[in-house]
Amino acid sequence: MAGERTAAATPIVVEPAKSATLPELMATLRDERLVYVGETHTAYGDHLLQLDVLRAMAADAGNLAIGVEWFQARFQPALDDYLADRISEAEFLRDTEYYERWRFDYRLYRPIVRFAKENGIPIIALNADQELTSEIRRVGINGLSDELREALPDEYDFSDKVYEAMLREIFDLHQSEDAQFQRFLEVQLTWDESMAQRVAAYLQQKPAGRILVLAGKGHVSTRSGIPARVTRRTGIRGKTIVTFSPSSTLSNAADYLVLANDENLPPAGLMGVFLDEREDGVFVKGFGHDSPAQQAGISEGDLIVSIDGQPIRHFADVKIQTIDKRPGDEIELTYSHQRVLLGPETRSARFKLAGESPH
Repeated sequence: MAGERTAAATPIVVEPAKSATLPELMATLRDERLVYVGETHTAYGDHLLQLDVLRAMAADAGNLAIGVEWFQARFQPALDDYLADRISEAEFLRDTEYYERWRFDYRLYRPIVRFAKENGIPIIALNADQELTSEIRRVGINGLSDELREALPDEYDFSDKVYEAMLREIFDLHQSEDAQFQRFLEVQLTWDESMAQRVAAYLQQKPAGRILVLAGKGHVSTRSGIPARVTRRTGIRGKTIVTFSPSSTLSNAADYLVLANDENLPPAGLMGVFLDEREDGVFVKGFGHDSPAQQAGISEGDLIVSIDGQPIRHFADVKIQTIDKRPGDEIELTYSHQRVLLGPETRSARFKLAGESPH
């Protein structure tokens, strides 16, 4: 009826006298071996909360590791090499194929990774391989090759029908072919079970160890994703923490809700170009509105050779080379321009980066 509230919009009352600050909460969790902090991947405030929880847990002596969804398990060696200072940050981002596989602005995660590096805290790559989940999405678990079946988690639990119903609602918002739901469910559970298996392995291998798990709210909030599957393997329940969302009752289903102000990353400096990575390099395929690169004379089809003298061979190289740039910063872009009849010509252009266009 008109005027009625939806469940998601129902007001929640907080009684300040009975509420805790984050330091007070972390003091009560000092003996917890397992803590989860859920995230909306693009929400900077969620990652700041994760960093605050990490700092609090790191202040207590004892073995501590971080388990993260952001990297796939196959890239653990590259993660270890970066934390041990054997490779640079740029090499680490290339070697983990971060920009191809996770894609979110690395500045959201950088403070957490750097804190771990500076304090000798291991990071465990929890996620299942993209190749595995993509093939499950295409043919289902039963259709996998023998080689890919070896990459599956050790076991699955399909018995949580409340979780399945929740996933069905999400599926129905985006899909129309009902026959595809089973594959959608299998992919979700492959993520959940794979991450849970690796968390459980750490807890079992380190009887005195503690682990902070950082993953999407959908994998954490209702306990049906990763937490219940870790408990099934280890008997350890752990505690879940998420920021309060006024628009989602599901993401608020955690042990502790944190009320926090919205935070935004500093604006990034932008060239205003759309890029196309090919076998022979990174090409300009189009421009945004008021593109400073286009105004500097760069054309569609140009091959980017270098930025500020650093060679560009892959899309990730562009992201790495511009990660610390802000609007108004100047860069020098060297590029190869294909001339009619005369062949390619190497050119350079200096221009100031733009900010994000208003929506």
